[in-house]
Amino acid sequence: MAEGDWQQVEPGARVVRQAVFVVEQAVAPALEWDAIDARATHVLISDIDAAPCATGRLFADTEPGVMRIGRLAVLKHLRGRGLGDAVLVRLLKRAAEQGGTRAVLHAQTHAVGFYLRRGFTASGAEFIEDGIPHVRMSRRLPA
Repeated sequence: MAEGDWQQVEPGARVVRQAVFVVEQAVAPALEWDAIDARATHVLISDIDAAPCATGRLFADTEPGVMRIGRLAVLKHLRGRGLGDAVLVRLLKRAAEQGGTRAVLHAQTHAVGFYLRRGFTASGAEFIEDGIPHVRMSRRLPA
């Protein structure tokens, strides 16, 4: 598992996000690739042959103490093997290490159960982001 800034993980993270968000979920490339990547901490999991498998990012929200998790993606043929969980655990750990007290994310509605099982709670009404239904979710971070 690699962790770093966008320059360090971009080639692999771009492969995963392109496959999952742009190709599989039809998110417009102009919406997928944003300026947040440059200021985020990224996690990338690759296989034994260095082929990218899963990724996610973390950045400080505008609210003090709140860390935002986003762009968590696992290649379709590798889902159900714990890779998403491994990325999320690493991002939550990093969020706490960076002084965060709460993690927030916008979960695609089909993934709400995944986040509920990992201590997140949903709040507010469903909304559309990048053409996909989402729900805002959050959880406390350990001190």
